[in-house]
Amino acid sequence: MKANEFKELLIEMGRCSKCTNEKRNDKSLINIYSNFNFCISIPSIWTDWFNRLDSKIMIIGQDWGPYNDMLKFNRMLNSNKSNWKEIIEKEKSRTKKQLTEYIKLSNNNYTLDDIFITNAIMCARNGDSYRGDNIDLKRASINCSIYLKKQIDIVKPRVILTLGYYPLLSLSKIFNFEIKNTLKETIALLPEIKIKNYVIIPLYHPVAQIKKEVQLKQYDRIWKYLKD
Repeated sequence: MKANEFKELLIEMGRCSKCTNEKRNDKSLINIYSNFNFCISIPSIWTDWFNRLDSKIMIIGQDWGPYNDMLKFNRMLNSNKSNWKEIIEKEKSRTKKQLTEYIKLSNNNYTLDDIFITNAIMCARNGDSYRGDNIDLKRASINCSIYLKKQIDIVKPRVILTLGYYPLLSLSKIFNFEIKNTLKETIALLPEIKIKNYVIIPLYHPVAQIKKEVQLKQYDRIWKYLKD
């Protein structure tokens, strides 16, 4: 049931052109969902969507990064996806290492494999750049919020973790709550946000210049909501 709903959502996302019709030099995005075979097999080397639709935790990052990186790893997949885990392990970014470490330190029973991972911005960046200023982050996040909401409705996680400011901004628009102008101010005021059937825990980005003990205070909040 969830898999069918998610397939329909991917098809719907493939028809979206809110951001990709903006031809503004290197500020463009690529809608990877217009190629259904691409997006269904590997949206990112971070995650396998269809095996995680029952996850109790959802992580929302900012964006997938450059399209060319996604395409490179997509082409590595065997037709039967038997080398999926091998491909995921090839991704050795600092962000992934830090996130993996914080999850393990706060709860040794969970890994990234247990978590549904998505982003505030669903499209990929055009080209090879990871630069934070080559797309309109606020506008793209708000444009994609309708699709983020539908993913949340399908997965129904107990806890939603946001990495950085823009994923939290998206959720504030979806669920109609207020946040401060900076992530630091918001975390100080709202370290946990309980709304409807969800608990939102805003996290600093794993590679932000924030002390480990400060970061882990937020991760430690996760696990009390997963006890049956």
